[in-house]
Amino acid sequence: MRRNKQSSEYNEPGKYIEVDEVRERTRIEQRQVEDLMERGFLWEEAIKLVQLHEHMYENAEVRQRLEEDEHMQFARWLYEQGEISEGLDEQK
Repeated sequence: MRRNKQSSEYNEPGKYIEVDEVRERTRIEQRQVEDLMERGFLWEEAIKLVQLHEHMYENAEVRQRLEEDEHMQFARWLYEQGEISEGLDEQK
């Protein structure tokens, strides 16, 4: 038998994705795909790169390698200092 969810279950923080969050994420991903296509990537390649970027940190081994990599530490430091950006601000 299927159990009906109580209204309080839908109000638990972090349990369900808000529609506004999905819309904003979709807009960001669309901008990323368009930017990659402007740089010469095919649509299929751009989609794969955006998906890879989104899921890259889910893998524990990848996270550990990125944390230990000196080049990534330097790039992270540059980003934190405001010397480099993800390029999203430049699209105005």
